[in-house]
Amino acid sequence: MIHSVADLKTSCKGRVCEPGDEGYDYSKWAPNSMIPCKVVVTAEETEDIAKAIKAGPLVTFARSQGLPIAVRGGGHSSSTASATEGLLIDLRKLNKIRVDEETKVGYIQPGALIRDIEVETLKYGLGACVGVCSQVSIGGYTVGGGIGYSTGAYGLAADNLMSATVVLAHGEIVEASESENPDLLWGIRGGGSNFGVLAELRVKLHPQRADAYAVSYSFPPTRINEVVEEINKWKDVQKVHETVFMLIGLGPDKQPYVVINGVSNSSQEDGEAAFKRFLDLGPVNIINAQLPWTEACKLADPPNDIAGGKLICGAHIDTFDAVQVQKTFEAWEEMVKKAPISILLYEFYHYGKVAEVPVESAAFAQRHELMTVLCACMGIGDEYAPYVRDELLRLKSIVAASSSKDAQESLGYANYGDLFCTLNETDEYTKKIFKSNYPRLKEIKKKYDPDMVFNRWFAIQPSD
Repeated sequence: MIHSVADLKTSCKGRVCEPGDEGYDYSKWAPNSMIPCKVVVTAEETEDIAKAIKAGPLVTFARSQGLPIAVRGGGHSSSTASATEGLLIDLRKLNKIRVDEETKVGYIQPGALIRDIEVETLKYGLGACVGVCSQVSIGGYTVGGGIGYSTGAYGLAADNLMSATVVLAHGEIVEASESENPDLLWGIRGGGSNFGVLAELRVKLHPQRADAYAVSYSFPPTRINEVVEEINKWKDVQKVHETVFMLIGLGPDKQPYVVINGVSNSSQEDGEAAFKRFLDLGPVNIINAQLPWTEACKLADPPNDIAGGKLICGAHIDTFDAVQVQKTFEAWEEMVKKAPISILLYEFYHYGKVAEVPVESAAFAQRHELMTVLCACMGIGDEYAPYVRDELLRLKSIVAASSSKDAQESLGYANYGDLFCTLNETDEYTKKIFKSNYPRLKEIKKKYDPDMVFNRWFAIQPSD
């Protein structure tokens, strides 16, 4: 029986640290989202997670003091959903990747980073449904939905999750699959961290070519109308293996630019044909190349290496029009004066594969064909920090102002919900994320975590 932190230290294979111990580490990508905690358990095997959760008096103390358990996967979040004053379960050492080439299944631990998954699966000519930022770990990304370069061809990461090993709220280790605890599998396909800690994911793998065609074309803001018009024309003929981002940000010369970044998971010939329309606009800076796939998957990384405070939020739009983009650009210009590395990213995935899945098929409820926008405020100084949330909310409202009421009221893509995911005094925002799936999620919560041990990310309240 584990009665103390000392017992936990001797019982776990992984490191257990308190403040002052060597190796004590509660760091995250966004320093403003870090919280010094009483104990960090760096799990190296599934049993470590179970022991940390079952550490009776420790957990009782934490919860009695309002100090919840939190789980850190890759730590790539600007919210405090993966931070706590109490017990932090760190999954970064659980990062093993194994590929069954015959069955095309990946056995992947939750702390594995996307860049490492891409390298390992490509050895077999295969790829997993992973995100566009290679520094993110697969666990939280998948249970939040998971969109990326493969979304058009194969759908969400959550829809490609075949089964998982899950550690429940009382430390029980169970399987979630179509044959064992299928309701739990349904819940973790988009229901986030509400039901337990994933110790291993089994995911479908798909054919992946060794290279891809990528472009980055920069335009001055005076060309917004033409850029938006051309993206809309491209969207009408977009193929499932093509992804385009429109970035608004400062260039190396500290001047604002509108940048079209595109990746075509194809031959150079097909990629050039797909993105020629953007080159024909006459960008002021031109980058295009056929790249190894393992390098293409790192193209979105540079903004993630920025030091200092960061806060992100998502928006949805169903109308992409130049007038509203211009208004959004003007709002961004004001923000970037105070946080100079802030960006706006309009993301254009082929969403048909996601939308064709019935909403009741999995917890993930954002099946509508809305376009995703990321609003990111980075390089935040102490003077501006108190105002960032309100500024982002204002920017989000401007982004969606010309879109439908549904788009305007959306919290944005679930994994970009950092402004809302920890506001769990009520389930107002949780209802907005899960929509018609929420009643069933409440039933599953009652079954697997009735005491709400896992309550950090869009916390689901158990049914009565």
